[in-house]
Amino acid sequence: MGHKAWTMKTFLVLHFLIFSVEATTEEIDKNSNIKTVQTADGQSFAFVNFKSQSLRHPSLKNHTGQPIPPASSFDSIYGDKGSKSNTSDVEMSKIDCPSGTVPILTSYNGSMDTTSFDNITDFKYFYNENANEKLHMAAVATVPSTFYGFESPISVWEPDLGTGRPPRFSGAIIVVQNEGSRVAAGWSIDPRFYGDNHVHLEIAWVDNGRSCVNTRCAGFVQMSKTAAPGLILKPPSTIDGKQYIVRVKIVKFLGDWVLKVGEEIVGYWPSALFTTRMSESADRVVWMGVVGAAPGEPFPPMGSGQPPDDAAETNAACFGEARVIDASRSPVTPELSGIYTAVTAPRCYEVGRPVASDGGLKFYYGGTGCSPGQSVE
Repeated sequence: MGHKAWTMKTFLVLHFLIFSVEATTEEIDKNSNIKTVQTADGQSFAFVNFKSQSLRHPSLKNHTGQPIPPASSFDSIYGDKGSKSNTSDVEMSKIDCPSGTVPILTSYNGSMDTTSFDNITDFKYFYNENANEKLHMAAVATVPSTFYGFESPISVWEPDLGTGRPPRFSGAIIVVQNEGSRVAAGWSIDPRFYGDNHVHLEIAWVDNGRSCVNTRCAGFVQMSKTAAPGLILKPPSTIDGKQYIVRVKIVKFLGDWVLKVGEEIVGYWPSALFTTRMSESADRVVWMGVVGAAPGEPFPPMGSGQPPDDAAETNAACFGEARVIDASRSPVTPELSGIYTAVTAPRCYEVGRPVASDGGLKFYYGGTGCSPGQSVE
């Protein structure tokens, strides 16, 4: 009990000291825009010249955007066991860019500002004096160590966020971090940001005073011609019905942090982007369900909208078969003694007991949401 209490106290103190990070956004350089297309789901994408996408970031002025080797080469080093659970992979809208270009989502709703992943990945927001007015999480985190990434299927859900003034969102993310820097990937429902109520693939990075969601500014180097941050994921899982997952993997590879979704290498965060030890390795991995609401508004459902009860396998959201890339550069299941849970509103959301096996770590999480008053212990 003493060790657990010390671990939680350390977790809260460390992240409370991480400063506020404002979202950075930039317009796409029109000179690099080759063509704009619209998917069957109504999303608009610009086909951007691959070599021009990272040149605007000061830290990347000498970065040449070297191609990452094929997925088969990537998997031969870190392995890719795939999901063995009774689930199916979600699909993403089909995009096919001309040679030498990559897709960048442009159909965001109005303002570029968002309170989504860029703030969520800064854990200070969960524990400051106004935390219970804005954001909540239900998470499993590793104790500090040396990590070079993770792999994990995430069950995909599309809960009804209900009514309430924005910002209002719900999602599931996995964060890799070190000091004031971090990268994250998962899914999010954010009507103010995307202009719809669908579930989207979402990524973010943060580095000491600068942050970015998806590819709203230079930093993440898009590689895939067919899969891009911001795409709609479909179909979502259904309670007592078919379960769908998105398989996410972030690994330190050839010096950079590479993102793989399903069978596709989507792109990477160059190590030059980070001014901390994150350029070399991470010291923590966190799996979390997250929700946000405007001050005074009720909080929306998290995950499937159901808590991790006895029927969790058919009705609750899940992180499953989660493994970390340890100091030996091998994918391993985290030891139960090396993880702990954190829930900011226990009356509203829960984390089930994590279970570890050779296949990886697994736990259920979620909740129906609650009024602002209920979220305060």
